[in-house]
Amino acid sequence: MPGLIESVTMTMAPTGDEPTAARPPIVAAPAARTQRRPLFAVLAGLLILLGAAGGALVFWSTGSTVEAVAARVPVARGEVMTAEMFITVAIAPNQQLSYLDADELPALIGKRAAHDVAAGSLVGPTAGVEVMVPATGRTVVGLSLPPGAEPAVPLQVGDRVRVILTEPAYACAAGESGTIDTPEGTTATAQCTVNVVIPAVVVATARDEASGQVSVSVDVAEDDAPRTAAAAALGRAALVLDSRDT
Repeated sequence: MPGLIESVTMTMAPTGDEPTAARPPIVAAPAARTQRRPLFAVLAGLLILLGAAGGALVFWSTGSTVEAVAARVPVARGEVMTAEMFITVAIAPNQQLSYLDADELPALIGKRAAHDVAAGSLVGPTAGVEVMVPATGRTVVGLSLPPGAEPAVPLQVGDRVRVILTEPAYACAAGESGTIDTPEGTTATAQCTVNVVIPAVVVATARDEASGQVSVSVDVAEDDAPRTAAAAALGRAALVLDSRDT
């Protein structure tokens, strides 16, 4: 059309004689590499094994039981035990529990209860004793002995011992009488002898490691209880151990 200026854009194809622009090479992105961590695999395997072992343990602990002795009624200390006082119950085995197996129940019948047993509670292997302590005509007295007043051999329950007062003043306090020699060469009646010897049996012991003091409970004859108590109060008693051979 007249007066219209046409603009034509022409794209010239490169010829062989013209230089071509350098194109950057196409570099493919590196594929993500999977890192293998064998330690995690081992830990995962161990966790699986532990879970399986725990499940097996729970299964066996709940699936197996033992027969134990329990009190059907309250049993008082010192009471003679009879079969009607007890029942057998099924419990899961537990090493932290102290209980008497059902087949040991006959050995308990006829003994005396060593301590109170509540109804419904398990019965332990030490629940029955042949003879209560103290028995009829006997008395238990506690002694507190300083270091050197007892044998170096550790005392045990059931040991036969003797309580001895070795000083006249303390023997007098125990109420003994006898004769002594006077400086004039004559004899006079004294209110005590030099030594007081009291046969006893050990029923309990305890030692204070800090002070070295030993507490011993001894079973003595009822008539000897006052003298033994006097020895304990005065703190001058010594204990000697007799032969353990029966």
